[in-house]
Amino acid sequence: MLHGVIWRRKTVLVDSKLRIFKACVLPVLIYGSEVWSTTVVQESRTKTFYMKCLRTILGLNLGDRVPNEKILDLSGQPSIDLLLRRNRLRWFGHVNRMVNVQNEPSLLKNVMFSYFPNAKRPPNAGTRKRWEKKIMEDLEKSGVKNWRRDTLNRDLWRDLINAQVQSKSVHPQLKQLVKNYKDKADERRAIQTQISQENPPKKVIEVLVKNMNGLYTCPDCNRAFKPQGITGHARTCAKKWCKKNNIIGCKCTTSTQITVTL
Repeated sequence: MLHGVIWRRKTVLVDSKLRIFKACVLPVLIYGSEVWSTTVVQESRTKTFYMKCLRTILGLNLGDRVPNEKILDLSGQPSIDLLLRRNRLRWFGHVNRMVNVQNEPSLLKNVMFSYFPNAKRPPNAGTRKRWEKKIMEDLEKSGVKNWRRDTLNRDLWRDLINAQVQSKSVHPQLKQLVKNYKDKADERRAIQTQISQENPPKKVIEVLVKNMNGLYTCPDCNRAFKPQGITGHARTCAKKWCKKNNIIGCKCTTSTQITVTL
């Protein structure tokens, strides 16, 4: 809903867009992340959406080929990995300070750390990473050594976990840098269009000759295919032949020619 109303509107400052993003979008994206034990795939999907939002706010797209590190530097925002780590460690500090009336670990603390000596895990539970192991990884990456002592001091623990997630101001030369990336992208598209016009790509069935049975023979493995199957097979089996004959869908040909021209 914000894409056409806020993100694409040039009259709204980038600083205002980022404030709206941090107030409306980011809390929904990482809601409940304090107890997440994410996998690599889940972290990749979250990071993809996070970087897509920042690119849209800055007026860039994937075709401009701006690295993620440069996007974070231009916007002044921390990475989503650091935000998730901060949230987990923040909740970890609360849990570690929780005690009951008898000055014993609370039930919530036992649940979060899975500390039930007499309990047995289901036989088909698998080897999924627990929240406790994820916290240990976060502590190691954050450089926290004596967490048992540091978590008892609220102010100290807050400073430790927030040290790497401080937002910075937008790059002072943001407009000029974005314009430079846009100009380079236009040059690449122009070169690619010129190459396509001089040497237009061909279809597999236009290069190969069918036999008497109406079948096409693969130039690499000599297997016979119908017209519906020879195209996909040739792209995976005879990659060098497709590159040599400039077959449609062969990305290696176009990228190599553009690199040489540049």
